[in-house]
Amino acid sequence: MAVMTTLVSQARTSEVHTESVLLVDDSPESLVALEAILEGPDRKLVKAISGQEALKRLLEQNFAVILLDVKMATMDGYETARLIRQREKTRDIPIIFLTSHNKEDAQIAKGYSYGAVDYIIKPVVPETLRSKVSVFIELSKQTAALRRKNMELEAAERALQERTQELAQRVEELARSNAELERFAYVASHDLKEPLRMVTSYTKLLAKRYKGKLDADADEFINYAVDGASRMEQLIQDLLLYSRVGIQELFFKPIDCELVLRRALANLQTATEETGAVITHDPLPTINADDTQLVQVLQNLVSNAIKFRGNASPRIHVSAKKEPKEWVFLVQDNGIGIEPQYSERIFVIFQRLHDRAEYPGNGVGLAICKKVVENQGGRIWLESQPGQGTTFYFTIPHRRGARRSTAR
Repeated sequence: MAVMTTLVSQARTSEVHTESVLLVDDSPESLVALEAILEGPDRKLVKAISGQEALKRLLEQNFAVILLDVKMATMDGYETARLIRQREKTRDIPIIFLTSHNKEDAQIAKGYSYGAVDYIIKPVVPETLRSKVSVFIELSKQTAALRRKNMELEAAERALQERTQELAQRVEELARSNAELERFAYVASHDLKEPLRMVTSYTKLLAKRYKGKLDADADEFINYAVDGASRMEQLIQDLLLYSRVGIQELFFKPIDCELVLRRALANLQTATEETGAVITHDPLPTINADDTQLVQVLQNLVSNAIKFRGNASPRIHVSAKKEPKEWVFLVQDNGIGIEPQYSERIFVIFQRLHDRAEYPGNGVGLAICKKVVENQGGRIWLESQPGQGTTFYFTIPHRRGARRSTAR
């Protein structure tokens, strides 16, 4: 299809566009003389021996310009021009009057009242006639090209509009499908929790009761089972948290972000004490947001900073700045940093950049942050260099008043 379109376009470009000129004179000799002067590859000359024949030719095709003799026997040029101007299809065609008399003011006014654009005195000067006719031929070409361009633009606009309904429908279907998948993930992970907990409990019981009583291979196999069950249990718990973000109702209300940070840090007290992390913050604002989900974001970002620490004790700073349309929050750390090429990948669920033995986890925390922030109408990104720490940014739009909303 693309090849065909290209070929058609090339063919159209290579065409010599011709424009029609109507010559109206009741003298055959004059018509022949006009034809000899005006002939050329970019124009088609059509002759009419009377005003009546001219009107008939105008019903058959369109013309770039009309050369109309003023003095004709059965219907003069002025009457012919008057009838041409009465027809909607022909009223805008330029008319050049041909006359053998000097232009008098009264005649000029009469001719222009019938839509004349110019007068040419007979006998005509060939160069003058060719020049004036060429102007209107070129004008007709440009007008036709503009008309074609407008039609193409209108067609493209209609196609775009049709494509935009179509796209809106697909987005709606995709959103519905995502919602169904999130509900399925939530239900599946929730229902798997209990049987998996039982498997984990019994494998741990086997390890405790029979460790050292069987051979070394049996101890190794039991350890594999315990480790695998524990990891599966944590994975399902993370998936449950992630899917819950997409289906739970949001409640936007004024919240004190310092209290939100305090709740997040309380959940991380053990990790903070074990690593000697120092967490500071600037004065934080009161904003309209869902406090439960905002706790998740700050908790995950601070936890991430503690986990991916360098040799020094973690130093983490939380701040916020007000922009015209949103609050921008910053969580800065002195950790190991992130290679720039991974700055988007780390927000994808289950994407990990390090070996599990070195840094445990399932790669869900930052995916949850991204989902929460986007559910609240914001954005999240980072700036980082390896060995120089990382700064996470996320935004929360300005809102007024409390309201409920469904997570996307």
